[in-house]
Amino acid sequence: MELIDKVELVREKCDVSYGDAKNALEMTGGDVLDAIIWLERAGKTAPRSASYATADNEAETPVSAEMIAAQSAYRASSSKSDFSGHVGGAWKVIKRLLRKGLRTKFIATRHKEDIINVPVLVPIIGIFLWGATIWLLILGLFFDVRYRLEGVERVTVDVNDAMGKAADAVTTIKRDVTGNHD
Repeated sequence: MELIDKVELVREKCDVSYGDAKNALEMTGGDVLDAIIWLERAGKTAPRSASYATADNEAETPVSAEMIAAQSAYRASSSKSDFSGHVGGAWKVIKRLLRKGLRTKFIATRHKEDIINVPVLVPIIGIFLWGATIWLLILGLFFDVRYRLEGVERVTVDVNDAMGKAADAVTTIKRDVTGNHD
């Protein structure tokens, strides 16, 4: 490498004048790395192992195409895929429903006395795991069992009225069948 190439390299790396770059090379016997180190120690240049920017910095350094490509590749690899995003969203909904299912109570009463008071999740799981659960609930209506939901949040469809009407209908059917109209 010729002297002019070395001077140009040192000048470019250290952002110094041609004279400072030539002087540094002469002081270090023509070694480019030693010249850069000599300029740093002399305080003519700051070590440039990393760059930074501040709000006061008006002159922005241009970003290379390679850096832009690397940043977009990083963003693409670090962002969640559509599938994992949907799974995460579904999991949040499931957790919210489970919490609501534990706070809302399913209460079965007979002759105005509570006989069952459990989270609504219990009979729902029972219906899915054991099909006879729904038939037991229906059969309970024929033995004057009334069902209601109580919870922290208001039930949007008035389920309690619907369950009350179902119990009244069963009571009417039971009276018609047995002929007991008292």
